[in-house]
Amino acid sequence: MISVVIPCARMAHFLPDAIGSVMRQDVPVAEILVVDAGPSAETQAVCAGLAASGAPLRVIEAAPCHPGVARNLALAEARGEIIAFLDADDLWPAGKLARQCARLDATPGVGMVSGHVAYFDRLDPARLAPAADARVETVLHVHLGACLYRREVLTRLGGFDPGLRYSEDVDLLLRLREAAIPFTILRATTLYYRRHAGQMMQAADPRREGDFRRALTLSLARRRRLGLRGELPPLESHLEPKRLAA
Repeated sequence: MISVVIPCARMAHFLPDAIGSVMRQDVPVAEILVVDAGPSAETQAVCAGLAASGAPLRVIEAAPCHPGVARNLALAEARGEIIAFLDADDLWPAGKLARQCARLDATPGVGMVSGHVAYFDRLDPARLAPAADARVETVLHVHLGACLYRREVLTRLGGFDPGLRYSEDVDLLLRLREAAIPFTILRATTLYYRRHAGQMMQAADPRREGDFRRALTLSLARRRRLGLRGELPPLESHLEPKRLAA
């Protein structure tokens, strides 16, 4: 059973694309939890229309809050054994869930499966994928929307740090690695990250750099307490093995 968590604040107009990309997956999801951080009449109306069209959608109303807090609210209500995250303005590539679920099924000890992120600026609304003339950059990067988690992993880690407005995803990955929880990064794109002027990461906010430094400082302090020495292995060490040509 898969639960999808989508925080939404002033991004209701993007929700049909995001949820459409979820509904087009080969693997069905049991529930889509939209956290309406406002709440907003527009978000409520868009979600009502999507639910009427068949999306297994539940709306969680919340006071204005940043994404980490919104995701924690959804995790407290999620029923799935597998948890996926998606921002309201991003999308999933076709086949994402099938590939990642297959890896979780094949490797019971793995707690998270991630992949590559494709940053793009123009959408093909029919394909729910980057347009033919879009500028696309595909990279290996920390982003929750590219990942699939076993529920027990997030429970063990305690969810997201509510003190971080930014870099809550970096903090979660660092805690996962410090806990030596096995994970795999697929050699496939598992998230389409939409670049646009209104997104949170485009805002000039000095807290963004401060929260990133805080996430690293907290990690260093935890490593000292755990008696860990040296740097954590690079993310590339968790890439799935290259397939040999037949």
